[in-house]
Amino acid sequence: MRIALIQQSIIPGDKQANYDRVEALVSEAVAQSGEVPDVIILPELWSTGYALTELSSLASPEGNEEADFLGELARKHGIWFAGGSVAAQTRKGIANRAQIIDRSGHLAATYDKAHLVPMLDEDKYLVAGDACCVYAIEDLTFGLAVCYDLRFCEFLRKLAVQGAQALIISAEWPLVRLNHWQALLQARAIENQCYVLAANNTAMGDAPFAGHSQALGPDGSTLCRLGFQEGIAVVDLDPENVNAIRQAIPVFRDRRPEIY
Repeated sequence: MRIALIQQSIIPGDKQANYDRVEALVSEAVAQSGEVPDVIILPELWSTGYALTELSSLASPEGNEEADFLGELARKHGIWFAGGSVAAQTRKGIANRAQIIDRSGHLAATYDKAHLVPMLDEDKYLVAGDACCVYAIEDLTFGLAVCYDLRFCEFLRKLAVQGAQALIISAEWPLVRLNHWQALLQARAIENQCYVLAANNTAMGDAPFAGHSQALGPDGSTLCRLGFQEGIAVVDLDPENVNAIRQAIPVFRDRRPEIY
């Protein structure tokens, strides 16, 4: 399965500019790889940016506006979208909602960010989700996570235990903690023996983001990695690699959760 990670320089609060940029980057991803990607992964809050104080006016009902936009691109190019989150207005408040869109443009699954960042007062602007999402896209099963979720090893392990062979991390991870980003992504790949696919914002404003979107193998190896520039990284995934690693080092067989 071919995956394209889009590293976007997101403009806070300017939905039309972000739509235009995503459309251009998707077209580039489809054209550049020589083979159309099966799945495209976008960063966290790709349509609005991290404009928390403006989300009350920017959020679309249930995230449907963004789902419709991606749905048109999915139908046009015959691709899936997975992971990239949007501000979704719900009955309970605004959720940071990751979406999975299938090749026909249908919204197939969603995940609302479960862990809100207290240092940034996310809980004042967003409502936390209370469920996880593990979803099979053709021959590979994905688990969804958003940014701060990466710090919670129990949460990511649950996705793996429920069958995830690849973890998607859509993020707006800050430059000041780039070293944490690198270490945590590799740790989650190694401990869960699965692919990790991370798409990050790379905007360089007053509070710059870290970029460094990347894919890691189930042994923790780096398969591809971007730097600080906006761009696209393409990687091919084989579920048999996950099976081989898990057989060679049987962590899941040897777990003893009853004493943890």
